[in-house]
Amino acid sequence: MGYILGALMNSAWSDYFDKLFGDDETAKKAAAGALDIVSLVLWIILAVVGVAGVIYSIYLGVKLARAEDQSKRDEAKKHLITVVIAIVVTLVLVVFFNTLLPLILSAVKGS
Repeated sequence: MGYILGALMNSAWSDYFDKLFGDDETAKKAAAGALDIVSLVLWIILAVVGVAGVIYSIYLGVKLARAEDQSKRDEAKKHLITVVIAIVVTLVLVVFFNTLLPLILSAVKGS
């Protein structure tokens, strides 16, 4: 699945670069190199946020389970919901910029 999405992404960006830069191969290579770096950084950010989110979620789960009064439980629950939302938003943004944006650009080019 990842290979197919990667191939679609590279194809869509390649089409976009062809439209944007025309016959300038140097500019296309530079843009493709920059895009590869940005894509790699986004996946690394996703991994770091995911690992940190899982560790913090486990900590909050333990804090929730060990809470002695209702106010501490409510506070831990609110933090846990916030962490889950942050992980989901980060995942959606990384997938959008790495996968869906090139496909959208390719579709716009076709019309």
